[in-house]
Amino acid sequence: MEILEFGNPKQEKIILIHGFESPYQIWDDYVEYYKNDYCLIVPILTGHNINEDTDFESFEKCVKELEDYYVKKHGNKVFAIYGMSMGGVFASILWQHQNIKISKLIMESSPLLGFENVMVSILTKQYLTITHKAQAGDKKTVRGAVDSMVTEDKLEIFMELLNHISDTTITNYIKEIGKHKLPANINTPETEIYYLYGGKINEILFKKVAKFIEKNYQNSNTICFKRKGHCEDALLKPQEHIKVLNEILKI
Repeated sequence: MEILEFGNPKQEKIILIHGFESPYQIWDDYVEYYKNDYCLIVPILTGHNINEDTDFESFEKCVKELEDYYVKKHGNKVFAIYGMSMGGVFASILWQHQNIKISKLIMESSPLLGFENVMVSILTKQYLTITHKAQAGDKKTVRGAVDSMVTEDKLEIFMELLNHISDTTITNYIKEIGKHKLPANINTPETEIYYLYGGKINEILFKKVAKFIEKNYQNSNTICFKRKGHCEDALLKPQEHIKVLNEILKI
């Protein structure tokens, strides 16, 4: 797993973790905004690096790679971690391990309560089908990504990723997400927890995650973006979303 760094290495650290089938370049606007005041650590999750042929195997393996890298270079404390969608699953495992002490943990529309095997099978088939259509150049599928997953200027980068990602990586990610369930008793009173999600009907699963976090973690805050879809502003309107993050980071 390749790990990139931007900004001032002497400043507080923020780890930014992208989502499934999402290019790491979605963080470009965030890096540009925060690079003068923070050190930004951006892992390119396994299977998402167009310059590598490695397939994703497990979250535990990826998390250990990041932990080993970060602790060796920056110590065992981090100011903030922001995991978008599947990146929040990654972030929640970092939190659970407690090898890195997190001041602010931000997870957005992240599936943290697992899926039944039937749903894993359905989602795997769905993602494989959509990815194969995009790889074949289906115009409707490709254009649909601009309205939901990437901005127009990142469409080419997004397509490069989809053309690179393997069926094995897709299958393993969905399987790993399906079996991951956030514990209800992680004891980290030093960590402020923020869970963000949209208000549209397709975000109902993430509303359940928000309620779970509210119930089990007193030091948590949940934010619902009314009439918004999956990571909508985070992906498509980063300048607007940065304002929300500034409130959380207390800038």
